[in-house]
Amino acid sequence: MLSSKLILVTGASSGIGRSVAQVLTREGAKVVATGRNVAALNELKSSGGCYDFVVADLAEAGECERVVTSAAETLGGITGVVNCAGVLKGGAMGSIGLDNYMFNFQLNVQTVFEIMEHSIPHLRKAGVSSSPSIINMSSVTGKQSFGGVASYCASKAAVDQLTRCAAVDLAPDGIRVNAVNPGVIVTGIHQTAGLDDEAYAAFLKRCIEITHPISKSLGRVGNPEEVADLVSFLVSDKAKFITGECIAIDGGRQCMGAR
Repeated sequence: MLSSKLILVTGASSGIGRSVAQVLTREGAKVVATGRNVAALNELKSSGGCYDFVVADLAEAGECERVVTSAAETLGGITGVVNCAGVLKGGAMGSIGLDNYMFNFQLNVQTVFEIMEHSIPHLRKAGVSSSPSIINMSSVTGKQSFGGVASYCASKAAVDQLTRCAAVDLAPDGIRVNAVNPGVIVTGIHQTAGLDDEAYAAFLKRCIEITHPISKSLGRVGNPEEVADLVSFLVSDKAKFITGECIAIDGGRQCMGAR
């Protein structure tokens, strides 16, 4: 289905980004993955989950441009970009400083902007016939406010608006731009953000029983491959008339208000 697609996937060392690289490759795309964990990227390539990879810390100056250039050279062009790299650092207004804001915005917004900026010339070169597209990994927190994660929520709302504006600006070039807004997905990001095993287990239990309506019937929250399947559709030619959308895949979480 994706045999003509040449795709760069960021944040592919783990979590959703890793699953996106695997699913797109399985569907026939030629994928260059990037992330910070060289061992994980080596394993991804050796297991057939990507065509090649670039090790990079996208927060470092110049790295976004280097990654895009390297991916274009390796793939012979770029027809699609999936921005999955991101972080979560919690904290409520009144208890956080500018460092918290900068941490969330640099990784979640600035790197998305930079990867898009450097990819656009390659997507334009690929031409309308290739159905070029950009997918930005956002969050349900971009659609709804939550306590205790002010900077993170704001960063994801910024990704959504950047996605919509870019969709309008790039439409004359035939470049589609969409975002995907997951609810709670089992990836490890919450443990990295500071939850210990006991707190994480309690968090997932509450998600299943209370905050994600479909989860109770499934007995689980979402998994990365489900998000990757949605991304696969959005980069495919079946989605040629979809642009400027921020699509929730959250088990109904956004319907539940602030619970």
